[in-house]
Amino acid sequence: MADYIVLVKQVPDVSQITDNAFDPGTGTLMRNRLASVINELDTQALAMANHMKMISGDSAAKIVCLTMGPPMAEEVLRYSLARCADAAVLLTDKKLGGADTWATANPLSFAIQKIAKEILNDEKDYFVLSGMQSVDGDTAQVPGQVAEELGLPCVAYATDAEFVNKRFEFKRIISGGSEVVTLRHRPAVITVAKYEYPLFATFARSRSANHTKIIQWGADDINATSIGASGSKTAVIRVFPPGKSTRKCQKIESPAELAKAIKESFENENGQQDKSAGQAHKYVLPENRPSIFERNFEGLKKDAEDFEFLCESLRKLGVSSPAEIDDYLRQKVIGESNNRIHKKSLEDMLNGLNATAPSFNGDVWVVAEHSDGKIHPAAFELVGKARELADSLQKKVGVVLAGNGLDDMTDELIWAGADNVYVVEDKLLEQFDPTAYRKVISECILKYKPQIVLFAATPQGRMLAPMVSYRCQCGLTADCTSLEIRDRSRLGQIAVLMQTRPALGGNVMATIVTKNSVSQMATARPGVMKRLAEDKNRKGNVIEEKFELSENDLSLEIIRTEKGTGKAGLDSKVIVSGGKGMQNRDNYYRLLNTLCESLKDRLNTTVEKGASRAAVEQGFAERIVQVGQTGTSVGPRLYIAVGISGAIQHMIGVANTETIVAINSDPAAPIFKQCDYYVVGNAEDVIPRLVQALEKE
Repeated sequence: MADYIVLVKQVPDVSQITDNAFDPGTGTLMRNRLASVINELDTQALAMANHMKMISGDSAAKIVCLTMGPPMAEEVLRYSLARCADAAVLLTDKKLGGADTWATANPLSFAIQKIAKEILNDEKDYFVLSGMQSVDGDTAQVPGQVAEELGLPCVAYATDAEFVNKRFEFKRIISGGSEVVTLRHRPAVITVAKYEYPLFATFARSRSANHTKIIQWGADDINATSIGASGSKTAVIRVFPPGKSTRKCQKIESPAELAKAIKESFENENGQQDKSAGQAHKYVLPENRPSIFERNFEGLKKDAEDFEFLCESLRKLGVSSPAEIDDYLRQKVIGESNNRIHKKSLEDMLNGLNATAPSFNGDVWVVAEHSDGKIHPAAFELVGKARELADSLQKKVGVVLAGNGLDDMTDELIWAGADNVYVVEDKLLEQFDPTAYRKVISECILKYKPQIVLFAATPQGRMLAPMVSYRCQCGLTADCTSLEIRDRSRLGQIAVLMQTRPALGGNVMATIVTKNSVSQMATARPGVMKRLAEDKNRKGNVIEEKFELSENDLSLEIIRTEKGTGKAGLDSKVIVSGGKGMQNRDNYYRLLNTLCESLKDRLNTTVEKGASRAAVEQGFAERIVQVGQTGTSVGPRLYIAVGISGAIQHMIGVANTETIVAINSDPAAPIFKQCDYYVVGNAEDVIPRLVQALEKE
């Protein structure tokens, strides 16, 4: 039977983060000011590995934990040993420092092979389990990249496992529902999105864990091919606190006041969120700028300020071309800068003024997700962003569409902004299989070499993108909330994609650039980008591609798929959603139906019920009405969240809402920092009084 290798990670305790954790000069997070803990989802992966061992009835199976980090990361391994692990390996070496997900997955893969050979006695049947996500970075990419390096199938977003007919069946989250699958091949990688049966340390195991020898390996022990910063495909160029919310975050003391605020905000045409606020000016290539001294699109604020100072100094000196700058003028600029610009810095900036050619070449692509004969709404959002980026770069927008029976989908993509739609059709692509899809999409990308490739950060996209990027040997940034074309002229990098994403549980923002890659790849959160207005007069090209596929390219057998049935009007002007805090199904329907009817009558508009993922999983509501990153992204004029804590996956799905109202009994609910109006109180108390107040308004 199978053994288990569990990837665990030591991460900062983001619940303790404060402004003191940031360097005031650079905005960089100082991790030594935060305590370290084991990543929560990795504890769930550990529990699932133990569960799989138990239900398989194989008491001889081994559970080996592996982590990569500094010597202090030994703590998470002892945590694992105290719960269920039989052995633990610490991969630690200064050479491994500064790694991105590419240079993390690569050495971990080589370490896994060494574990299989030396600890599992060259066993060929094992599972690699990992938490789906890490709070301090995007380790959601790592399991998929490990799977690609090792040539293993991958089941992502797993929530449970059963042992049926001598094989494991995994339940996993998919967009709009769940799916039960089994593997065609083993070994395999399993990423755990949720497993609610925690393990607790016993006294005996804790005592044993303290005396167990941790196996330590360095970079030379595993002979990985990509390690540390030098082996990475991406680089973080800036870490900074997130901007202040544009939401009002106003506490309302009574349901009567809330009724008045709801009515006024809904009827106020000027109450709409300014979607253009904070958007940067459209990028212009250096060759199209009025002057070679126009450096208005630097990615970092300091670079922009330094170039502005330099170019103004050169204009005052009568310089019209970098070629005119001699040693005398160099000294003049340095002298007048008051130590702002030094000799080496000046040389880099002068070289930067001569850099005009874009660092990447090719079109801007989107990988379009689809199901049940329909394009996922997030794909259209990405096509809109791709159109913006491509126009700045004077390139075309391409969309790659893989599957079977795709003829009815191509026109919509062209109307949404695509110039070329690359269709890869095969009967073996009838259902989404990550191994088969990543093969044909990678082949298409490698053939045409687009400079940017965008995926939606859906369950499917977050599984597929890491495998495609690793296969294409390209860097990947996940869960982006902002994508901009900018320069790093000082480094000679022109027209590169600046990819900004939340990190540390949303407590900081990081801007990342791609390096050592032909294509810059990113996943973007649904609901963040804006779809363009459909233009049925647009013309484009449909290009059919064929790549060899066989049954051997399939990795999963889909046993059953569970998606919400019926119809949900989540395009309504008002949506009232209930969460786990509704307590039970009766409360969900009774209280929300009453509120929906009241809002419908008082505001004279369309109103629909929604639900959080937790409410759906508790059985309060059908999956068809699930709102959030793994459900449906919505953008109503008014969104009322009742008993919803405000997990980031849910808030992503309502980001385009004009007004958000929250009702929650927890005074510290995260949603209160991401809404416009909120009331602290139980739904059973607040909603009846709110309905009465609405009737009087």
